[in-house]
Amino acid sequence: MPSEITVFFVADAMLAKGERPSLRKVREAIPTGGSPREICKHLRAWRKKRGYNPKLEPTDMSKAMKEAGQVMAMNLWKQAKREAAQAFVHEREAAANLAADDKQDNEHLVGMVETLQTENAALIARAEAAEVEAARVQARLAKVENQLDRFRAEEFWDRVMREIADILAERGPLTPSEILPELRDVTIRGAALHKEPLTPATLKKKMDVRVFWNRYFEVQKEGRYARKGD
Repeated sequence: MPSEITVFFVADAMLAKGERPSLRKVREAIPTGGSPREICKHLRAWRKKRGYNPKLEPTDMSKAMKEAGQVMAMNLWKQAKREAAQAFVHEREAAANLAADDKQDNEHLVGMVETLQTENAALIARAEAAEVEAARVQARLAKVENQLDRFRAEEFWDRVMREIADILAERGPLTPSEILPELRDVTIRGAALHKEPLTPATLKKKMDVRVFWNRYFEVQKEGRYARKGD
């Protein structure tokens, strides 16, 4: 698409040669051609700026007048050329400034990306360290909870053994099967909460541990247990 400067240049050159810059001739003189509509728009602007009116153009001019017209057209053409050169310089400077601004913006963006990448890497490292620490704390917590569960279980079974010792003190030597119905309901429910329901076998196992450590009970004949010291 021809620019206004190109149309002005061609029209001035034609006028300098004494030719009438019509739409068809101007379009033919432009190497790349172009849209008639665009060329017509620029040509009207040229006519307005140059004060050119084809209707007023004399058909019979003296040689001197034609030469004067050619000189004027040539001067106008030179002026247009200078204006085009100045416009080109300004456009080149503007393009250079824009390129410099783009370069500065790109450098700024690259710096921002590098900073974000560094911060992201630091956050990832902190997150990984936090995960390791969380796993370590979780393991310690699980260990403490297991120890607490064992402590509670041991404390519970020790209460059961003391309850059995009281029963034996009152009833005399009994087997685990005979002891079980004598235990309180709360004791039965407590054993279920500790995931070790009370059965004769469970009672025998727990009581044998106390016998081994010489606590609470003594083994009697026929699988009976008596309270230690009774």
